[in-house]
Amino acid sequence: MSSFLRLFVRFSAFVVILALLAVGFLLRDGFGRWQTSPYPIAKASAHSWDEVFAHPSTVTVETLVTGTIDMNRCDNLDQGNPAAASCQSPAPLEDLVHVVRHQSGVYLIDSGLAARFADAPPYGNYSPAMRLFTRMLGVRNGQHPRQDTAQALRERGLQARAVFFTHLHPDHTSGAADLPADVDLVFGKNEAGFLARVGVGSHFAGKSHLQTLDYASVPPMPPLGPAVDLLGDGSLWAISTPGHTPDHSSYLVNTDPPTLLLGDASHFAWAFEQNVAPRAWTSADGARAIESLASLRRFAARYPRVRIVYGHEQGAAGPGDHGVKSDE
Repeated sequence: MSSFLRLFVRFSAFVVILALLAVGFLLRDGFGRWQTSPYPIAKASAHSWDEVFAHPSTVTVETLVTGTIDMNRCDNLDQGNPAAASCQSPAPLEDLVHVVRHQSGVYLIDSGLAARFADAPPYGNYSPAMRLFTRMLGVRNGQHPRQDTAQALRERGLQARAVFFTHLHPDHTSGAADLPADVDLVFGKNEAGFLARVGVGSHFAGKSHLQTLDYASVPPMPPLGPAVDLLGDGSLWAISTPGHTPDHSSYLVNTDPPTLLLGDASHFAWAFEQNVAPRAWTSADGARAIESLASLRRFAARYPRVRIVYGHEQGAAGPGDHGVKSDE
């Protein structure tokens, strides 16, 4: 072997090693194992939505905007649906958190963007892998000072007992890093796969109470899928709406009128009204996303009083204004 060839082989091996080290660094959170426990599922206080709505609770829900996501919102949609071609992206998406006040304490739906985003936009406390990914997609996140969830809770004199996540994407988990170590962090049992851990593992570092919802252990509540009575009194329900991610959840707050928090089962009003499901990673998840959206639209048509809040748009539709025909 010539000296030049030996040098080339050594250089190539060095480059390969560097590349492997870089990939390992970017994906390191994915190799970690999370210690989780099952969320204790109480006996359901009702077995149909008519029964639930017949007994509205005194629970309240407040929606916070913890920042903005400046991107082409249409990229979040199922590109296989012909209607997606007519989507427009007029404004940045909102990064939302919902504060549920119950007699037993305060519960969050998602945790929004961490305070770090006000100091270090546009990537805040995202992991190196997510910084690279969002940069490649041209996504820029923004936040005003004191707009984060932890600050909003301090200003209201509140302390969260638990965070119920719609799914484990970093724009929904970032703010968990600012919360106390012993807060309960709850998500779907099949949600924390390798890619999810890569994306959000750093947000859960040092958190000791990770719990999972097992939808396989509860029956469906038509026209929706399996639903968990989270607090045992019919005030707050987690609903299985997989597709956008493997074990995505939506949430129903039994206010008067009831409030349905879709999460990213539908990112914004136009997509819900036009029956365009969110983008999914696999064809199987894509099919589940379509079915989840269909079930949510059937629910909205059957119960027009329900106020709908989309995953990244809070106030486009009120009771009776869902853009869904009642005969659907």
